[in-house]
Amino acid sequence: MTVPTNAFDYLLWIQDEAAAHAVGMPKSDQVEATWQAVLFRAGGQQMLVPLIQVRAILPPPHQVRIPGAKSWIAGLANMRGELTGIYDLARFYFQLPAEQTRHSVVLLAKNSRFSVAFLVDRSYGIRQVPFSAERPIQDVHLTGVLREAWVENEWLPILNLDALTESDQFMNAVA
Repeated sequence: MTVPTNAFDYLLWIQDEAAAHAVGMPKSDQVEATWQAVLFRAGGQQMLVPLIQVRAILPPPHQVRIPGAKSWIAGLANMRGELTGIYDLARFYFQLPAEQTRHSVVLLAKNSRFSVAFLVDRSYGIRQVPFSAERPIQDVHLTGVLREAWVENEWLPILNLDALTESDQFMNAVA
């Protein structure tokens, strides 16, 4: 077929060609409910945290050490105008210091009682997690982790920041 020379006929021809070669959208009647999580790494372990529990993901601030505090307390910092405790998740869970690289970030938690941030090795961004891809953890060994989700072909622990900050282990921060 020849290409029309008239502008209006040319536009109609483009429309017909596009429709003839278009691939349709996949058709599915099922819509799966999902929630959003931040995928991060601490101490070599990838983990998830519900996005609703994270106020911000920021570069690590300058911190002041606290004498007599546990080793997993990185220090105090002024974050967004609030005095914020910075906690090293890798050291808290795995007794390994967080990697200090250009990829290191802090997860500023939403907490109504106090300002708290968690130093992690790296954040990989936000993931959509289907509710059907979750299950309870059989052997709970990480404080604040009661569930896991199948994400990117592996079971990843889901860290509940509220449960972590309410735990006795977390609240007992003095060495």
